[in-house]
Amino acid sequence: MNMQQLFDPASAQTPFDSYTQYTSYLFACVDHLLNQYTYRLTQTFTAENGSLKNVLYPDLEITCSLCQQHVSNFLNAQSPAVNDSLADTFQDEQSDDAFSSEFDELFADFASEVSDIEPEPEADIASMLSVLRQRAAVTEVPLPLHQLSETLHLSDFSLFCFACAILSSTQTNYASIFQVIGQNGNLVAPSIESAARVYYGKDFSISTAYGEMSRALEQLAPIFDLKVNNALPFSTIVSPDKRLIDFLFGSEPLRIDQNYKRFFSMLTSDKKLNPFLANQNVLDALTIAYDDGVRLFSIYGDEGSGRRFTIQHFCAQKGLRCITVDGAKLFGYDFNFVQQALWAVARECLLTEACCCLTNLSYREEDKERFFGYMDLCFERLSDRGVAVFTHSRDKLPLREMTQLDFAHLELPTPDNRERIALWQHYADGYALGEDVDLTELATKFLFTGGKIKSALHQGRTLASMDKEILISRDKLFKACNAQMSHELTQKATRIPANFTWDDIVMNKDQREALQHAVDQMTYRKQVYEDWDYLKKYQYGRGLSVLLFGAPGTGKSMCAQVIANALNLELYRVDLSKVVDKYVGETEKSISMIFREAKKCNVVLFFDECDTLFAKRSDDGGSNQSSNNNKTALLLQEVEAYDGVSVLATNYKHNIDPAFFRRMKFIVEFQFPDPDTREMLWKTTIPKGTPLADDVDIRFLAERFEFVGGNIKNCILNAAFLAAADPESDGDVHMKHYLQAIRYEFVKTGKVFTRADFEPYANLVLG
Repeated sequence: MNMQQLFDPASAQTPFDSYTQYTSYLFACVDHLLNQYTYRLTQTFTAENGSLKNVLYPDLEITCSLCQQHVSNFLNAQSPAVNDSLADTFQDEQSDDAFSSEFDELFADFASEVSDIEPEPEADIASMLSVLRQRAAVTEVPLPLHQLSETLHLSDFSLFCFACAILSSTQTNYASIFQVIGQNGNLVAPSIESAARVYYGKDFSISTAYGEMSRALEQLAPIFDLKVNNALPFSTIVSPDKRLIDFLFGSEPLRIDQNYKRFFSMLTSDKKLNPFLANQNVLDALTIAYDDGVRLFSIYGDEGSGRRFTIQHFCAQKGLRCITVDGAKLFGYDFNFVQQALWAVARECLLTEACCCLTNLSYREEDKERFFGYMDLCFERLSDRGVAVFTHSRDKLPLREMTQLDFAHLELPTPDNRERIALWQHYADGYALGEDVDLTELATKFLFTGGKIKSALHQGRTLASMDKEILISRDKLFKACNAQMSHELTQKATRIPANFTWDDIVMNKDQREALQHAVDQMTYRKQVYEDWDYLKKYQYGRGLSVLLFGAPGTGKSMCAQVIANALNLELYRVDLSKVVDKYVGETEKSISMIFREAKKCNVVLFFDECDTLFAKRSDDGGSNQSSNNNKTALLLQEVEAYDGVSVLATNYKHNIDPAFFRRMKFIVEFQFPDPDTREMLWKTTIPKGTPLADDVDIRFLAERFEFVGGNIKNCILNAAFLAAADPESDGDVHMKHYLQAIRYEFVKTGKVFTRADFEPYANLVLG
């Protein structure tokens, strides 16, 4: 049996039994041409030099014998098929063992003399590869090498180069063969030109082979790290690296290139995905755009919104894998490294039939140009290979500034109330919840993404376990939900415990009534907007905004705590020093982020001394004033659009932009307290456990000293410490201690006082 018989077109529909059989037939094509080429080379060398022992080619005879042996080994490996065929033909009485013994002896004699036999007539390599491809096409077992060649649309010559490269890097006895063929003792792998000389044989010429050699360079570039010399392009060495060999023959073909494991990871897996319970329309839009030919997608949304989850579901639908690239890590390197890494990830996508997801895509303004350049390079490299690309970010990326490719922006918004209820119910399955837990309440109060819901349940169970509780109570779940507060918000705002209640604050009837009405608007919001159908008419401005103004110390900050306590909400005081930024646009970004993050956990935002931000607008034409106007305008929009509670306090009402008052639901003035109110402040602020002496005259203190609540609080605290340190106080707080504290308060605030201010108790404090 010879090569022509083994590659008979009549066998084109016979599938291969295994991947090993396929590769042996492919490598036999290479061996066949190598055998023909080295035989002609020996004939030519002998004719021109008279001997094979010339110092220029001392290994040529060995190389020729080695090539003949490779062909012989392949034909010998097919001998069982020949045995079976002959055994069926002969119908004599000889035993099978006798026949086999005789045949093996004959074939052994043939094999021992193979090096002395002239190679069989050249088979048509195109026909051989055609039969190989047809047989592979009808084979059901996986054939990674064939599948990869089909993906790359390799020509016959490119496939031949590929096979030569594999042999040279996996079988050491081919090293000497390619050293001789390449006429260079340092080259143990084929070049494009040396492979062409073998492939075309005696018909080789640059003019006939140029097109195929150039084509091979282009077709092999996606999977071979070719170091092309533009001056001598066909001298390029074709040698696979370990990653490519591992993919073709290793036990873990999908294992990511270990040279880049810091930057790449596999997003998809064979694990069953959770059901898609929110934003189904986004997944549908993604699928439609992909089917229409779009290959670049920007997926953005809040933390835990399901950006990766959406990509995983899309890949599952399309039968794709997905490889992630960490942009924050990769883009910190120089251009050459990034370019090589992008080639590697593009190859990974080709090998594993995957799309690519770029993650951690954030940049500082000073790095914008470099970041955009790397993104453009990434899109170009991957799109050239037909790889679908996803960008995965929190905010919408300006892709039009990065690339001219067609793309689709897809936002994953916070799930609506119905979707949040479904998410809570799904992820709560398996958790032991207390009877007081209402998942609908949690879904309504906390505007969470699916990821944050999972995290809240997990943390709730941890809190319960720490207290040795089996069931997760409502209180524990609320604490866990509040703990999901964005790290960004906690950088700009400080959580304030809302410990004060209506009983702790002193105000007149009108003030109290206005604030209680404000709280009622949040308490009964669902009934009015949803049950009574007011939502259709009032789709905008459904939140609660309260402006408190008055002199310092009149109780504005305390009132913010009372509101948060009454609504059972977390209170966050915005730190204006961390919000206002000297760089243009940064303050606006911080303002938008604060309201966006506060919305998710439904917290009370407290802007103390808000006139710093809500200043009056003007048209003096200066750049600074224009920036201030923008800040004010943005704040007005954010306050009105915020569905939660925002409390703003100022000491200077006249400094605030007039347009702001229209957007406030409630405006409460904290007037300077009258004597009766001051007396109430004194009495309610002094703790009940304070040991008051009989000489303390609260009415005198309220009538004589015109203090606001903040000053009164300071005086009460200072008097307590004065009494504790006074050895003559007998453990009681006396009138003299309060008068002394008031004197200190006068000095601190810069007020002028006289002896008459303290009469008839002047002797107690002034001597």
